[in-house]
Amino acid sequence: MTSVMPATWFAATVLLFGVADFIYRRVGEKAWAHPTLMPTAILILLFSYLDLEFAAYQAGTKVFDLMLGAAVAALAVPLFNSREVLVKDKAAVIAATAAGSIAGVCSALLITWMLGAPAELMASVSTKSVTTPIAVVAAPSIGGVPALAAAVVIVTGLVVAIFGPPFLKMLGLDDEVGQGVALGTAGHAIGMAEAVRRSDIMGAAAAFSMAVNGLATALLLPLIWL
Repeated sequence: MTSVMPATWFAATVLLFGVADFIYRRVGEKAWAHPTLMPTAILILLFSYLDLEFAAYQAGTKVFDLMLGAAVAALAVPLFNSREVLVKDKAAVIAATAAGSIAGVCSALLITWMLGAPAELMASVSTKSVTTPIAVVAAPSIGGVPALAAAVVIVTGLVVAIFGPPFLKMLGLDDEVGQGVALGTAGHAIGMAEAVRRSDIMGAAAAFSMAVNGLATALLLPLIWL
């Protein structure tokens, strides 16, 4: 197994994202060039076809976990600044988030059930729209696999971040709060990051919906598996 120093993985990840973000901006922020897609694809290929030590990558990029936590906490600022907009439509925001949470879980369960998937896979996929820290804790409590749940969460976030905004535009949804709620509820932290890139109001709505959806899903799943 080839050993790469953890610091090298940190630098490589930052470089990959920087290049991807540069390309994303140069092509006019097209969905297919989303900056989270290229680094993810390249890293998957590297670890799939080269004998690399994944533990070294985890050690080198652990700081991103801390930075993610700080970034999520920092969203309290746009959330506070945009509180009047969210409070104005609070009933709609809460209803949409609740509906999205239920739809996210039920759609995953329905599709996997129709395909005849085993219960272990159904449990893992059902956490697709919550953040990774919640998914890896919630999945095993209902018989799922943490690693599989984390992978499904990441893929879901990428799909929402890449295809969510153009899909919402196609539907004629141009309200920033509505778009933020949709991205945060369906795409968790990755969808929220895309919302933050677009506007403070959209980011605040996405942050609120992501938090509520994560909590609601964590409470809903054990009840479904009773």
